[in-house]
Amino acid sequence: MKHHRRYKRAPLVYLRFLIWGLIAPMLFIPSAQAQQVFSISTQWSTIFYENPVSLWEMERRLSFSQVQNFSQSYFYTQDPVQAALAPGLAAKIDGLLVKVCLILGRWPKNAQDFRIVLLKDAKEVQRRHLVLQPFQNAGSSLFGFGDLEGFYEPRTRTIFLSLADLRVRILAHELAHFVLCESFVVRPPASVQEDWARYVEAMLD
Repeated sequence: MKHHRRYKRAPLVYLRFLIWGLIAPMLFIPSAQAQQVFSISTQWSTIFYENPVSLWEMERRLSFSQVQNFSQSYFYTQDPVQAALAPGLAAKIDGLLVKVCLILGRWPKNAQDFRIVLLKDAKEVQRRHLVLQPFQNAGSSLFGFGDLEGFYEPRTRTIFLSLADLRVRILAHELAHFVLCESFVVRPPASVQEDWARYVEAMLD
């Protein structure tokens, strides 16, 4: 009888992977209305955004005191906005990742090529979360009316952020989830991750 139950579940598992395969490629597009999606690379991450204003706003909102002591080489770009912002913004993001790793005492096994997707506001982030993790939303959030400042999606190694709510502590919180998920053979439980992510926020100077 137990063998029969496992057999009946198998098609559901395959269907779940099929649906995920169809949805995943769309997750890196900031919004369905965007005419063009831009990206900029740091040493370890790729940032996806809709327009240059979003990139300027991200750079303005991220205030990180240790950036001056963090210097790296970045990809050359002909885009004048990216050329102006790349050194400072990339140093902020990569420097913040280093800071998070030092606080946690852990380093991801693969720190390369994680993604950051900038979305307009918390409602956009919440809608993206509903697509990925529909059963983790409760109450009115289940119908897309809730707000979410950011979240980390481990299967695609992607951080989704609300540009309207962006602060250093929010990005550090999500980077902590990334580090914890990528530095253990088995991901820590969500509740444990959340405690450590809040600890990281509290330890930022």
